[in-house]
Amino acid sequence: LSYYNEYKSYLRMSIILRVRSSHGTERISLDPSSSFSDFVGVVSQKFAIPKENVFIYRNLKDKNPLGSHRTRTTLKAFKLNHGDMLYIKSRVEELQNGSEEGSSGSTPVSHEQVIPDDVDRLLSCKDGLIQQERNPQLCNHNENGRCVHCSPLEPYDEEYLANNKIKHMSYYSYIKKKKSGSNGKFVQLEDINCKIKPGCVKHPPWPEGICTQCQPNAITLNQQEYRHCDYVEFESPGIVENFIKFWRETGSQRAGMMFGRYAVEEHVPLGIKAIVSFIYEPPQNTSPQSVEFLEDPFRPTINEISELLDLKCVGWIFTDLQPLSRSEGTVKHLRNKNTYYLSAQECIHAAYFQNMFPSYSAYSKSGRFGSKFVTVCVTGNAANTIEMSAYQVSNQCMALVRDNILLPAKEHPGLAYVKESSAEQYVPDAFFREKDEYGNSVTKEARPLPVEYLLLQLPHGTPKSTHVPLLPGGDDPSFPILNRDMLPGHSIDIETFKKYYRSQPDDKFLACLSDINVLHFLYTNETLSFKDVMKDICTAIKKKDVALVEEFRTSPMWATFEQIIAVDSVLTSGDTWACGTCTLINNASKTVCEVCGTPKSK
Repeated sequence: LSYYNEYKSYLRMSIILRVRSSHGTERISLDPSSSFSDFVGVVSQKFAIPKENVFIYRNLKDKNPLGSHRTRTTLKAFKLNHGDMLYIKSRVEELQNGSEEGSSGSTPVSHEQVIPDDVDRLLSCKDGLIQQERNPQLCNHNENGRCVHCSPLEPYDEEYLANNKIKHMSYYSYIKKKKSGSNGKFVQLEDINCKIKPGCVKHPPWPEGICTQCQPNAITLNQQEYRHCDYVEFESPGIVENFIKFWRETGSQRAGMMFGRYAVEEHVPLGIKAIVSFIYEPPQNTSPQSVEFLEDPFRPTINEISELLDLKCVGWIFTDLQPLSRSEGTVKHLRNKNTYYLSAQECIHAAYFQNMFPSYSAYSKSGRFGSKFVTVCVTGNAANTIEMSAYQVSNQCMALVRDNILLPAKEHPGLAYVKESSAEQYVPDAFFREKDEYGNSVTKEARPLPVEYLLLQLPHGTPKSTHVPLLPGGDDPSFPILNRDMLPGHSIDIETFKKYYRSQPDDKFLACLSDINVLHFLYTNETLSFKDVMKDICTAIKKKDVALVEEFRTSPMWATFEQIIAVDSVLTSGDTWACGTCTLINNASKTVCEVCGTPKSK
């Protein structure tokens, strides 16, 4: 009996196993009685790798893994002890290592690590099956039975997608579809390559020579059947309204970068949505016809604050608005099926950004495939009112832009042009298929190319009215927006913050700080920087923790800052100047503070 009790207590005792992969090390706590299959499932979720592609080894030199996701043997039977280090290799890593060893002349792949988003970790472990209710007229079985009329549907079911008006399946539904085929166990995703493979010694380098081994294959452009992002959600209507306000006041176009996060889109099987929390407008030259980005000294700070808020750059937005009647507030309908939806130049910009922000993929040799980055255009619709349209460009378009072979055509804004080969660069042949006037499918050279073959359209909207945005202060335009100095009243300094702070109710201090422009000012102002406490401020904003932000409000640092903004003439004014350390008002003739001895700032 004593032995049996000891055995039961041992089974109840959990052990911690360390698992190391190319992406880092994780600690996993499990009972020794757990099956190896359960252990693989936890590893799959931690590292965002499908469990059928996970192989665990005791040692990196071992050739045979301990087991697979189907192994039901307990961990105790493998003699795994508390604190053991195990090593994980995915099927993709094995394929990559084999390719590198077997082909020294392969195209080099960027090894910059792409970290999976939380939504990737979550969706990679879901089956995505669409549950159906029992049909009392067609189902002739009991409640516990299943038939063809009530069995779950696959997430890529074409009839379901068509009935729910989903134009493109999601990326993870596409992966499920690929894995359902005969070769699904070895799914491998590859981007097209438009460059000559380096290292070929059979002939002189291009343009003197080329062979079939180093020559890239011809490209056939197809409309992509899946999307990496399925919906764009703006946390509040004020985010876009404040952005469009620049055009209303100046008549010039505007562009900005959208910051937010990715989450599960419930209305699309295994779908992903981009939730936009704020729009950052970088320095730019604007006119009624164009926008030109300038060098941005503030972007690193914006990125740091966004990271503290658990946000990242999820897309870009721009306006294309031309007034039709200023008295009625209508705009021209410029973009439609008879003209274009996105111009070739805008598609190239979108592909450039998508290449800058790639998505993680466990099925690609490089660990990256496609991008969830989105493009939003604000323009006029058929009713001559302002509306938004959201897009992505295909992975093929990303590859063409990455290899610098896609250009806008001169004939029409909606046409692109694949470059021809030159002495400096070899360009493979590119084709696309379309129907002629008789309904026959014909192949044409992609010179020029309609950009519709490169585009994917996304729905967009705002959440229900009960939703509380992460940065509600952004809906209040009383604080100036960064990089709008050319507009009257949009200069940002301590006097501006004083007016803004005094106009806010005392019980709305958290909302007062919940604005990216306010946070940037507090982070960078030279009088008293809040850089060291910005993490605590952002934590309070993320958790909507009023108690934490009120604790900050009563801190000596904020009390000092309130004393500074309470001075009517800040730092220098006429016959006096304020000390930046103790805030004492000194006579203009004094060169140092009479109390603390701080030198007068120049």
